[in-house]
Amino acid sequence: VSTSSMILEFKGCKSRTPINMTSCTGFCGTFTYYSLKTHSLQHSCSCCREVTTTIRKVALLCPDYSVIPYTYTHIEACACLKTFCPVLGHPLPITNNSTNLRPFTRALRGK
Repeated sequence: VSTSSMILEFKGCKSRTPINMTSCTGFCGTFTYYSLKTHSLQHSCSCCREVTTTIRKVALLCPDYSVIPYTYTHIEACACLKTFCPVLGHPLPITNNSTNLRPFTRALRGK
């Protein structure tokens, strides 16, 4: 998990202090090999994704001095997860060896 400190802004309102925002970064194993068993190329793809998240709330101060609540997803842990391997010449991604633990949740990136 990578962390970067930033002021959150939403609809012109801002956090009073910088907030530690998290993101998943890193390199995961992706490879292709020829299988003698299937007589074809086999693909294995994975990407660095969130595996544990929490919902966090912060108060944002607006220009008119009102305060509004803001909720965001904070990444607690990341891991290399198998994903689709697109293959040239095929309209759809190959789905063998694919695992989806849950729908993708986008996190705010501090970069």
